[in-house]
Amino acid sequence: MTDIAPLAAYTRAALGDPGVHAVVRSGRTVHAVSLGQWVGEEEAPELLCHTGVAGWSPTALAPTRAPVTCARCLRRIGGSTSVTSQLELFGDDHTEQTGDRTTHPMSS
Repeated sequence: MTDIAPLAAYTRAALGDPGVHAVVRSGRTVHAVSLGQWVGEEEAPELLCHTGVAGWSPTALAPTRAPVTCARCLRRIGGSTSVTSQLELFGDDHTEQTGDRTTHPMSS
């Protein structure tokens, strides 16, 4: 069996300091991080909101000191969930108002 202790130690070193949060791959959402049981007795950093990270890899989580923007993480740490940096699904240029209905260019 492969010894995963060095891999767990690497991720704890990268994401284990207070005030360090994580971004998944090239995402824009900043997540809070906590230590969780990984394999056997090893602990490794995980996203506080438990959002899945497909293909877990030590490089999937990038450390950042930017403020947490994930609404689920903010609820877990007791922060305000009125995140002002929420990304818009559709911008003003993609939406037309027609009477009481909102229509989107791609809808029939």
